[in-house]
Amino acid sequence: MPGLTALVLGDGPERGRLLEAIRAAGAEEFVAAPGFVSAGEVNAGMGSATVNVLPSAREGYGMVVIEAAALGTPTVTVAGADNAAVELITDGQNGFVADRIEDLPGAIVRVHEEGEALRERTARWFADHAQALSASESARTILARLERTVARP
Repeated sequence: MPGLTALVLGDGPERGRLLEAIRAAGAEEFVAAPGFVSAGEVNAGMGSATVNVLPSAREGYGMVVIEAAALGTPTVTVAGADNAAVELITDGQNGFVADRIEDLPGAIVRVHEEGEALRERTARWFADHAQALSASESARTILARLERTVARP
């Protein structure tokens, strides 16, 4: 896709490998990986992005899906037995779930093709789910599940 760029934010133990992969692919012109940035820079980048890509097949909750949706930015992620972020994606409403990591590029293209209409649906999805996704409501849900688990004989 002409004009497509990527912005990889954050830092971690794989950062060196990420930077090397960008160099090895000759992708420095269109992939930026500045590491940790301010919250304002994260919001600006995410809010102006076409898509938030969460390539992890193992994600404990997927808070970034909610953060992106709050800015009207859809997310694509990959299905995985340990990827709880998929529970936050309603296909076609706030993004797409790819069956395999190899399918992520196609999901990114789908988001691009859906354009502003998907951004509007994503913003509506967030507005409709914001209360249920709040920290206090999430804590209540977790507590209720724990209580049911402990109460079982």
